[in-house]
Amino acid sequence: MDWQRPEDGKTSLGIASIAAALKGAGACVSVVEDAVNDAQFDLEHLLQRLLRAVDKAGPGCLVGLGVYVWNDGEVCWLIKALRRQRHVEVVLGGPQISYMPAGELEEAYPQADFFVRGQGEMAMVQLAKQADLDGCGVHIPGTPDMGLKADHELMRLPSPFLNGVIEPAANMRWETQRGCPFKCSFCQHREPGNRLKNELLGKNRLDLEVQWFAQHSVRRISVLDPIFHAKPAWAIERLHAIQRAGLRAHLALQCRFEMITDEFLDALAGVNVTLEFGLQTAITAEGVAIDRPNNMAKVDTAIRKLHERAIDFEVSLIFGLPLQTLESFRQSVSWCRERHVPRIKAWPLMLLRGTPLYKEKAKYGFKESTDLRIPLVIASNSFSEDDYAAMQQLAATL
Repeated sequence: MDWQRPEDGKTSLGIASIAAALKGAGACVSVVEDAVNDAQFDLEHLLQRLLRAVDKAGPGCLVGLGVYVWNDGEVCWLIKALRRQRHVEVVLGGPQISYMPAGELEEAYPQADFFVRGQGEMAMVQLAKQADLDGCGVHIPGTPDMGLKADHELMRLPSPFLNGVIEPAANMRWETQRGCPFKCSFCQHREPGNRLKNELLGKNRLDLEVQWFAQHSVRRISVLDPIFHAKPAWAIERLHAIQRAGLRAHLALQCRFEMITDEFLDALAGVNVTLEFGLQTAITAEGVAIDRPNNMAKVDTAIRKLHERAIDFEVSLIFGLPLQTLESFRQSVSWCRERHVPRIKAWPLMLLRGTPLYKEKAKYGFKESTDLRIPLVIASNSFSEDDYAAMQQLAATL
């Protein structure tokens, strides 16, 4: 049950990658998907689709669900409704599971048979094969919960594009690596206490995927790598592969200003691209408070080079940050406008499970909304609800 944006395409890449791994291991797999933010979303209808898939699969069926902040309540409802009508084993994974503290999973999700923390491909394969679960990040209720996460070899994972799990579409998502070298306190990509050892997907697979995108005339690709050029040589090789394949799709790449190099900018020549920079704030104290300090001199230099080369880019800010005020948020917006940033986007702060900021609610006096699917920070020690409303209004104009 994804949260879909128009530019992302239909199928969740995470679920598709798990399905591809299962298919590659010879398991019978069926994907049942929907978007909770679709105006036509109907949980009862989704249950009926799931029941039909379970009946088709037959005895011994495993049902895996990805649990996110936006679908947590629906997952709990779905599990209970499913268990009342069918005898199946339920596996839960996704960020809400991966970042739940050790010892708390059973209480939060009493109907589940297995929990998977971390990357889910090999865990689901091993569960389907009833094989050894050691190192797969699987926790079984009733056994000691060590809070371990899977970090398996990515090089050999089969491609969900090349083996037919994902069908061609105008807009698609893609990944070339996982994990992030930074540790922003609001972000779940930080992998606290478990920095990923296996980060890169296989080069041959990625080259073939680029060719597949070109052959199917994909128009837009959202690359999900937290920092696309975190490994500069790897990023440049990916861009060269895109050029060799003649891929004309518009690529959206998440980048960091301080890591921009002339060599990386050179490699962008001839690529239809937008660089997305999560600056979050231009205020030094706010950046320090979220473990996201920005070197503003280097940011300035990078912006100047992007303008000189006419490379399209956009900057994202967050409102609702620790120490932030209405005036300081306006200053961040003005800072971007003064540098003629082509597009500025601002998003409300979310307190995501397992992040340091989630644990610091009391420290900053965060107050969250109670009437939205995804709780948002709407007040703190440094800004009022009226200030938040003004920040929200400013964000809507960007």
